[in-house]
Amino acid sequence: MVTRGNQTNGFTATSIDEWVDAHLLRLAFRNNLANISVNLAAAIGLFLIVMPSADKGFGFSASWLSAILVLSALRYVHSLWVMRRLREEPLLFGDPQQFYLAGYAAGLLTAVALWGAMTGVAISSNVDEIRYAVLVIISALAAGATGILAPQLVIGRIYIAAMLLQGSAALTFSTAPNYLLAILGAIFAVVMLIAHRNNHQVLRQSFELQYRNNELVARLETERNLLEDLNATLETRVRERTVELKQLAEQDPLTGVLNRNGLMRWCDDAETMATSDVDPDLVAIFIDLDRFKQINDGLGHTIGDKVLVEIARRLQVSLGDNGALGRWGGDEFVAIATAPPGHPLDWASELASRMRYAVEEPIHVAGRQLQIGFSAGVAVTAKGRISISDAIHYADLAAGDAKRKGRGLTQVYKEKLLAEQERNFAICQALKTAIAQNELSVLFQPVVAAESHAVVSYEALLRWNSRDYGPISPDEFIPIAEDTGEIVPLGNFVLDAALGQLVRSGYHDNPLKMAVNVSLRQLIAPGFLEAVRSSLARHDVRPGDLVLEVTESIFDTRQQPIISFVLHQLDSYGVEIHIDDFGTGYSSLSRLHELPIHALKIDRSFVHALDTHGKAIIEGTALIARKLGIHIIAEGVETPLQARQLEELGIEYLQGYLFGRPSPKLMESHRIQSA
Repeated sequence: MVTRGNQTNGFTATSIDEWVDAHLLRLAFRNNLANISVNLAAAIGLFLIVMPSADKGFGFSASWLSAILVLSALRYVHSLWVMRRLREEPLLFGDPQQFYLAGYAAGLLTAVALWGAMTGVAISSNVDEIRYAVLVIISALAAGATGILAPQLVIGRIYIAAMLLQGSAALTFSTAPNYLLAILGAIFAVVMLIAHRNNHQVLRQSFELQYRNNELVARLETERNLLEDLNATLETRVRERTVELKQLAEQDPLTGVLNRNGLMRWCDDAETMATSDVDPDLVAIFIDLDRFKQINDGLGHTIGDKVLVEIARRLQVSLGDNGALGRWGGDEFVAIATAPPGHPLDWASELASRMRYAVEEPIHVAGRQLQIGFSAGVAVTAKGRISISDAIHYADLAAGDAKRKGRGLTQVYKEKLLAEQERNFAICQALKTAIAQNELSVLFQPVVAAESHAVVSYEALLRWNSRDYGPISPDEFIPIAEDTGEIVPLGNFVLDAALGQLVRSGYHDNPLKMAVNVSLRQLIAPGFLEAVRSSLARHDVRPGDLVLEVTESIFDTRQQPIISFVLHQLDSYGVEIHIDDFGTGYSSLSRLHELPIHALKIDRSFVHALDTHGKAIIEGTALIARKLGIHIIAEGVETPLQARQLEELGIEYLQGYLFGRPSPKLMESHRIQSA
């Protein structure tokens, strides 16, 4: 059975059996001195008993005693020598151990042989005193050996058996045999052998227990040492672990710069260290990467992550040691920098320009060359009025304004931005309940034929009179509704209200068309086609009498597949598609043939510029539209002169204040006398 090592006086045993055998060997040699002494004393005692009765046998007795003395001396010297070696090397295994045991066994067996010779001579004599004396002595020596020779099982058993059985043999084969004593001697030998085995087992178990105790103590000592080492380094490890946890909590795992928590902690520390009004200003630069989502969608997030890592590196290099850089969100970064005295906003704008130049350098990743731009907002702290966290918020607002103005710009925060954002947020929240609180209404403006001025359709126009904020212009709340998604329920409301008013105004007796504006977000929203079909069916209006007005954003290539699908579905259903505010958005004249467009509405800005460049633009648009079989509607017509000029240019339909302002009801007369 191989166990863990056990140490005694610096020496290690790898097996419990080896360790026990080594300790039994040491004990055997310590006990061997007692065995030698007892043998010598017994031999001298027997010689003294035999000597008075010996006549012819005196010479044998003297020679025997001399042999015992010499043997005892040799055994004694050998035992002392082995014990000294064992003190130098306490645990012996293998050949050295067997060598020492061989000398030990040789001494014992030689003593047995000498005692056997004396026993044979004593039993064959006719002197009972000598016979019984020798029997008593060898029995006593054998009994003592059960304890003294207990460390060595095999050698001890041979010694005990030989000592006792030789007496039984001598009694059996003598000239005056005594079989009873011979049998008793044999029985006594068995008993002594059993006693010797038991003693050996007790010794062995005792050493095994000592081994395990030593092993337990050693393990406890090792654990105690480990615990002491742990305690000694606990403070250092706690400090190191605290640093690690702080890095995990405050560092962006992808780019290695600060995360939002880390940046805010840096800001808190910076504000705490600011002790007076003369401390330098801190500026916040909010950086929002332009169209980064296209990289993730087109090339995958793995490449997108590599790009972010490189951009963070470039921003950090540009910022230097002037402040801190943090990753605010997915593709947003915030730089906090210490501005020199004087004009902190100008300095921050220059820093943003350097950062832009660094970021816009080509990025080579995965065998591709990419170029990234960003929109940035800049704000500065103000002692006692604007904290760093406020400056970050204001810079974020400025960055959003930069994106709305065309991207790739750096916008400095102005107070009106905050007011605009607060109002936008309030409008956004109010829009969510506007329908339920009946704050919305739909007005209708007629569209007439240019030649006859007969009403051919109406355009539905949404109006909002908020309980909290009063009348709000569509130019203000419609963009907010599109950004937040509220345009979808608003659009459904207008469609339903417009068709309902059309039916209530005698649609089934005198059918007219109803035009409803639809935003791109509403057009591609799930369920839009079904909502149109359901509303038409609910009001029993023919699909051909519904006009959906969309903007030139339908030519956006990023959404082209779904836009094309929805428009063709509407066309196949019979619904007309008109493009509103034509000429103000995408350059789309060359793509009109790609989609089922029935009419174009010329933006009012061109109508108002008929005396300058507007006429040429309208004339060119009308020429192309007629070749494509598309009708033309001019909106924003306010004077009879404009109406005549447009009719002369071939415009088929007109809309504007000249023919009627937006009204909650449809006109009773469908022919308008304008001039």
